[in-house]
Amino acid sequence: MEEYSTPQSMKRVGDFFERYRARLKPPQASVEKECILVIKEVSGFEILPNQIVYTVSTKTISLQVPSIVKSELRFHHSVILSELEKRLGKNGCPKVVF
Repeated sequence: MEEYSTPQSMKRVGDFFERYRARLKPPQASVEKECILVIKEVSGFEILPNQIVYTVSTKTISLQVPSIVKSELRFHHSVILSELEKRLGKNGCPKVVF
């Protein structure tokens, strides 16, 4: 009988997908949904799905909300972008929110 060698260390299943996560960009709808969640968690403002538009080519998120809400979100701009980068990856993250 042959002996099968066992690997020295077990690999996590998530590690197999890390290469694809770094290369692939999330779809427009996924970025918009994730942005709505992050804005809610960071600032407490609830944005409706019809109030947000993500432009893939420029990596820009546009919000159709009252100007008072936009000005409040500018205070949290860097935190929102850093949280989106954590969740979506560096390539899939928007660069500007306004």
